[in-house]
Parts: sequence; C-alpha cells; structure tokens
Amino acid sequence: MRGSLRKRSKVSWTITLTLGRKIDPKTGKSKVNQKTYTVRGTKAEAEAKLAELLHQYNRGELIEPTKMTTGEWLQRWIDVYVKNSKKKRLRTIETYESVVRRHLIPAFDKIPLQQLSAGHIQHYYNTSELASSTLEQHHAILHQALKVATINERLLNVNPAEMVVEKPVAGKNLEVQVWDEEEVRRFLTVARGIGTEVEAFYTLAIETGMRKGELCGLMWDDVDINARRISVRRTLLKAGPEPVLGVPKTGRGRAITISPQTASLLRKHQLRQKELKLSLGGAYKDRDFVFTKENGNPIQINNFGQRSFANLIESAGVKKIRFHDLRHTCATLLLAKGVNPKIVQERLGHSDISMTLNRYSHVTPTMQDQAARLLGDALQF
Repeated sequence: MRGSLRKRSKVSWTITLTLGRKIDPKTGKSKVNQKTYTVRGTKAEAEAKLAELLHQYNRGELIEPTKMTTGEWLQRWIDVYVKNSKKKRLRTIETYESVVRRHLIPAFDKIPLQQLSAGHIQHYYNTSELASSTLEQHHAILHQALKVATINERLLNVNPAEMVVEKPVAGKNLEVQVWDEEEVRRFLTVARGIGTEVEAFYTLAIETGMRKGELCGLMWDDVDINARRISVRRTLLKAGPEPVLGVPKTGRGRAITISPQTASLLRKHQLRQKELKLSLGGAYKDRDFVFTKENGNPIQINNFGQRSFANLIESAGVKKIRFHDLRHTCATLLLAKGVNPKIVQERLGHSDISMTLNRYSHVTPTMQDQAARLLGDALQF
C-alpha cells in the first residue's frame, strides 16, 4: 500500500491511499482501489494522520468511512453478491431476498452501518414474536451480509452479528413425525376418491420418499413403467409458464424401483393425462411433466404441501404431519420391515448412510430385536 499527501488549501490536506486493485463483484473487472481522506490542520498533523492510517491498514483495522445505512447495505448485498452468486440455488436466493426485504431492512434500515452494534441485533431477537427457528435463519443471513461488509468491502472492523451473546437457536425436535401403515391406507383411500393424479402423486411420495420438488419436476421421460423404474434427475425450483429446473439436492441423480401396483397406477394416470391433452388441444402446454395443472404447466410446489395435503389429512382423520414427513414415513416403514438401510439410503438419495441411520435411529430398537430373534432361531439345536 502507498500513501501520499497533497495540500488542498491553507488549512487542509488530502491524503490518498492506494490499496492495490479491487475486483468489482458485479462486473468482474479490476480497478485501482484508492481511498481519500481530508485533514484540517498543519502539514505535521496531516503526516501524523497518514502514518496512523498506514498503521491501521497494516494491522487490518482500516475501514472506509461511509454514511451508508444498514438497510442500504443489506440491499446492496442482495443485488451485488447474492443475486450474482454461482453457488446459491434459486430457492435460496429467493429466501434471502424475502427475509431481507420483509424483516431485516425494516428492523435495521435507518441505523448507520458503522454504528450497528450487537446490542441492536440482540434487541431485534429479544423483541421479536417470530419462532426461534425463523430467527436462527435471520441470524445466519444477517451474519453473512455483515461478513461481506467486514471482509470484502472493509466497511466494518468487526462483524457485530458475531458478537451477539444470545444468538437464536431453533428448538431441536428429535422425534420424527410419521404415519403407521393404517394411517397411510386411510390417507391414500381419501386421495383415491379425489382422482387418479392425486392418488398417484401421494402414493409415489410415500413409496419412493422423493422430495416435493423432485415429484413436481418429474417428467414422463424419467419414468419407465414397464421396468418399474423412476430416474430422479431434476427438481422443480420454480413453477409457472416458464418453469425453472435444477439438479436434486445432493447434486446427484438416483434410480428408484416402484411396486407393480404403483406402476399400474402411473399407467392409468398417464392415460387420463393423454385424454385431457386431446380434449384441450392447443390450450394444453405439453411439457412432459407427470403431475400438472389442467393447462399442462407443472403444479405449484406449495399447492400439495399446504392446501390439498392439509385438506386430505383432515378428511382421512389421521394425525397432522408435514409433507416432508411422508419421506420420513417411507424410510421408517421400510426400516421397520427389515429392509437393508443401504437400500433405504439409495431410495431417499442421502449422500451418506450415516445420515440415514442417525435420522431414523428411532427404528433401530425394532431392527435390533428382529436381528436377535433371527440369530437366536438360527442357532437353535
């Protein structure tokens, strides 16, 4: 780093620090990174200020003075860093934008960024009526935004989110909510009464353990009914006239074998869908999705999870669970039936078998009992 001093007037001096070159995160172009400071006083006082700035820089303590508010910084972080990220998934970017716009900017908007303290952040958590799990998410997003301001932009010496003493922590619900076989039968019976597509959707969800986005992004090209095999290759990130698709959560696809009954149900659903296409003609947009709206567009990711699903649960008279718990139900029923955990891992698409075993440890006692009885019977003489 270099520093220079230039007389501005009789009583003021301009200090220019050249801090090398800086990459613009939005354009990717390199430019000279210079900071200027104005000092009123004598030349000796200006030289002392220059020496102080150089010392701060060498210790990593030099920050750029700014009048930017915290709200302005949060919006800049979203526009420059988050939206241009090559690593964050579309759903993650949308979540960050929503949290910043609806919660963080209203809470910290007018506070000057360089005056934001851990106390401000702690007050937000202490006075909020949001769930601890939601606040934990807010803290993670705010921490990321302020980390960029501290490290990348050098607008802060210390990340104030790092200094919060009582950070929000989501309550750990270790008990997995699942249905037993009887509840599954009652639920699917009600789904059958609604229609073939609804029955097929939920049957596939429970039998395969596929994630909601994977089901909504499933195409007929991924389904081999004769071989009773489904290839999970993509997930629906955003529905609508121009749907956006991405890779599965783990970044890898997988193949899942389905039962003869489910294969037959899918064949029936496919026939009904072809009849719908013929009846609607050009009004049907054939995008090859297995589960669609009446116009051929993929179903909204939240429709089944929040509306139809809740209504079906109420009609079936079974306990309330989340849509994602159908995935847990699949794994639990398979493990309880003695299916090899490796097979369960492959069906669910877990990256490692330890994740499967740890997540469904509540089934382990049953498996242990089955193993003991099998071995005991084998050793009888």
